[in-house]
Amino acid sequence: MPFIIKNDGPAPQLEAEIIRLRGLLRDLDNIRRGKHPGKALLASCPTIHDWQGITRPDPCLTGIMFNHPTIGDGRPGVTTGLWILAPSLGYARTLSRFYALGQAADNFNPDLL
Repeated sequence: MPFIIKNDGPAPQLEAEIIRLRGLLRDLDNIRRGKHPGKALLASCPTIHDWQGITRPDPCLTGIMFNHPTIGDGRPGVTTGLWILAPSLGYARTLSRFYALGQAADNFNPDLL
């Protein structure tokens, strides 16, 4: 998301994005060190079923959401930008959060990411 800065003073509108990016950085660093999310964390994350990768223009996932903070259960949704996709470990990390991965869509093609 681009931010338009109109003057050389403070830019408090960046605070929420900074917090979100710090969370992403923390998670990326943990994954780099081999500390992947455990079952307890993934159980508290939104779950995405029938998922597949798409591009918009950054790679993301789309699918049927469950336990998402703003998308109702059983409703289709699109994630924020995809940073980590670990299907064999059952999770994805987007700009915003972890997702526990349910079954991939039948037509999922990782080469499209």
